[in-house]
Amino acid sequence: MSKYNKEERIARLFAASEQKKQHTLLVTEKAIKKLQQDGRVITFKSVAREAGVSTSYLYKYSELKEKILRLREEQKRSGHRVTPVMSDDSKNRIVVHLKKRVKDLEQELIQLKLANESLAGRAFELEKHEEAVERFRKHNEKLSAEIERLVEENTELKNQLARRTLKSANKVTPIKRPTIPISESVKVELEKLNIKINSTLKRLIRENPEEIVLESIAALKYALGKNEVENKSGFLVKAIKYRWKEPESTIQYKQTSTQHESDCTFSEGFEEWFIEAIDSGFIVNESPLELPKNTKGELLVKVNLSTASGLPYSQMSWVEAKKIMNLNV
Repeated sequence: MSKYNKEERIARLFAASEQKKQHTLLVTEKAIKKLQQDGRVITFKSVAREAGVSTSYLYKYSELKEKILRLREEQKRSGHRVTPVMSDDSKNRIVVHLKKRVKDLEQELIQLKLANESLAGRAFELEKHEEAVERFRKHNEKLSAEIERLVEENTELKNQLARRTLKSANKVTPIKRPTIPISESVKVELEKLNIKINSTLKRLIRENPEEIVLESIAALKYALGKNEVENKSGFLVKAIKYRWKEPESTIQYKQTSTQHESDCTFSEGFEEWFIEAIDSGFIVNESPLELPKNTKGELLVKVNLSTASGLPYSQMSWVEAKKIMNLNV
């Protein structure tokens, strides 16, 4: 090989090496810029991987080595946080997931719209029901008023029928009620209390079972122990009539007395007439505290006169019954 050929060959090798170096430098520069643009960490490995060269190749060139070291230090000092770059597969998976989520939300929106329409329909139906209930309530009020009027009219007709029937009769035949003889135990108790048996007390004792009379006497004893009795005979009469018992007798006595004073149905003359009507057999013997009332607030009593329907008595207000009773005196 001549000297000239040897030098020419060396020159060609040197030129090829220089060209390769310049190409590598250019590729590496592009790789560094790409890493910077993507916000990735600049290291020898990341640059070599991006440029497609080996790390040892980068160390061969001092300018590349110094530049990579400098950029790496600058990133460390600035506290740069690298944003990882998603792959195309990751992006595609996210897009598919988001599309599915949008589809699910659209279906859910459709279901909510249907539910809302259903609720709106039910609300409309409820409104119609409320209107119907209000109409029924008003109609019921009218019927209640009509029923009350018919009850009053029926009571008045019964009273008129009773008056006409009683006028056609010469005399009301009293219904004789069986009497009970005064037991020895009751007599003994009354003697202990030094109570004289008057006509009213005698009648009540004979018309009521011995058990009730003894309970009433026990109530009297309890009240005597409380120093709340002024008239023993009068107390015992009320105790038998209103079924007072020990130990609530004092409370019952006070409540009954208060009721007689405050209850408008126990108007003046009622109690005297009531006892007289029972004694004469004109009305059925009942407790005045349990008597029903008519729409005017008047107590209703049972007159011992059979009705056309077969009932053994006629029920009417005590005011009407008193008028009829006075007609036959």
